[in-house]
Amino acid sequence: MREFLRTKGYKMTPQREMIFRAFFELGEHVTVEELYEKVRKIDPSVGHSTVWRNLKLICEVGLAEEVKMGDGVTRYDRVTRQPHGHFFCTECKSVVEFNVEPIVDIMTTEAAGRNFAPEHFKVEVHGVCAECREKVGRQTARGTSPGIEDDDHATVEERGNTSR
Repeated sequence: MREFLRTKGYKMTPQREMIFRAFFELGEHVTVEELYEKVRKIDPSVGHSTVWRNLKLICEVGLAEEVKMGDGVTRYDRVTRQPHGHFFCTECKSVVEFNVEPIVDIMTTEAAGRNFAPEHFKVEVHGVCAECREKVGRQTARGTSPGIEDDDHATVEERGNTSR
């Protein structure tokens, strides 16, 4: 890691190394607050802005990327060689990765047919996870959120046995 950062024009300080290690130990979809809490357990003298700056550096050198799911919380995901998408639960805010390789071929073919050269893509699916659906005792049709009332997005219970 030290040599990698040097090639990017940065030094690996002991504090930076601790923050980098903590980030990679936490896994995927880390928030600044989660990283800050972990770092503070190791070294209480490290400030929030130091953690935030180093997290931005991790992204700048290409080891992670920001993941924004529309809930106002920025998460940071390690960059991997395997393309993946995110299922985002709008209730509990959990993020689960899934394999997108089957749809990469479709997107690539569609792009080529439109003379478009994709450089990056994101696949995010917003909905309600099984655990949250179970908590409210509802199953939803086609992954829609409970409470949506139009006919095309009615929940299973709202549809009942009547035809629309």
